[in-house]
Amino acid sequence: MMAVLGTSSVTPAFPTIVREFGISSGQVGLLITFFTLPGIVMTPLLGILTDRYGRKKILVPALLFGLAGGACAFARDFDLLLALRFFQGMGAAALGTLNVTVIGDIYDGRERSSALGYNSSVLSVGTASYPAIGGLLATFGWFYPFALPFAAIPIAIVVMF
Repeated sequence: MMAVLGTSSVTPAFPTIVREFGISSGQVGLLITFFTLPGIVMTPLLGILTDRYGRKKILVPALLFGLAGGACAFARDFDLLLALRFFQGMGAAALGTLNVTVIGDIYDGRERSSALGYNSSVLSVGTASYPAIGGLLATFGWFYPFALPFAAIPIAIVVMF
């Protein structure tokens, strides 16, 4: 669910972010661009690195995207917010591909099919629920949805051990 967190949870806060930072509606869209752009470049590279160095050595640092993502909640400058979103996107780039790769490594046959189906279901639940969660949090302040990635840090610790 961390893989889909970075976009769907923050978009409900966009109208408030526009007002808070005095930016245009076009500029606020850069928050999605800066998050997704690293994935275009890094996903193929991360695939090579995970094959060469191992899944865990890439997955644990990738889950620490929660640090950059959570730090967005404290940014009060739009340029800093964009930079943090870029770093968050770098970590998130690995999560989208590694989840399926790790499932393929662990399971075979029918179990693999079941695990992939479960993974798809979890991603769908996240994609469907994060806008509501982000919208609820945004009613208290534009920055609250950006704190959600902090949840990836305990997950990284569990994966590490």
